[in-house]
Amino acid sequence: MFKFCKRKLITVNVVILIFTIIFILTSLILIKYFNIQKKQVNSNFVLKTVSLDPINTIVAQKIVKSQYKSNNWRIKISKINLDAPIMEGTESEILRRAVGHFKSSSTWNGNVALAAHNRGYKYNYFAKIKELELGDIITYLTEYGEKQYEVVSNKIIEETDWSYLQNTKENKLTLITCEENKREYRRCIQAKQI
Repeated sequence: MFKFCKRKLITVNVVILIFTIIFILTSLILIKYFNIQKKQVNSNFVLKTVSLDPINTIVAQKIVKSQYKSNNWRIKISKINLDAPIMEGTESEILRRAVGHFKSSSTWNGNVALAAHNRGYKYNYFAKIKELELGDIITYLTEYGEKQYEVVSNKIIEETDWSYLQNTKENKLTLITCEENKREYRRCIQAKQI
């Protein structure tokens, strides 16, 4: 009789231990999942989750618009009605919400190289840069001031051609975007300071 009770007690303890381990693992997974969701909303600063509260959604959208308007690092091209914020980097998270600056290029003197999407995303800032012609004016704004550039070339280059991003002594602005239905090519606009 004692052996039976001892066996039963051990079985009950093993079952409790298994349920405890499952509970702890489930809790850790849920905590990690909710932290990832929270980080995505905070790091992107753009709503990625659907809010059931329309007032919160409207408030969040106003915050995002305010962020873009208050960013003093910008590119403006009046011919194509472009006024866009610029952010450091060309990672996909950056290009989803701003014009990206190639980290290897200058931010003021020399060759300033920028990239943006032209279709398929919420913000397609370079959607119309293929319409730019020689002599069109591009305005570049930073905390250092404002510069005007004049378009000197608008061409299609191979996606592996990084020569247009190299730094130069002459102050240039280089804009890069994808070429529609041609994965191996990019649209490249170059402008020189006036």
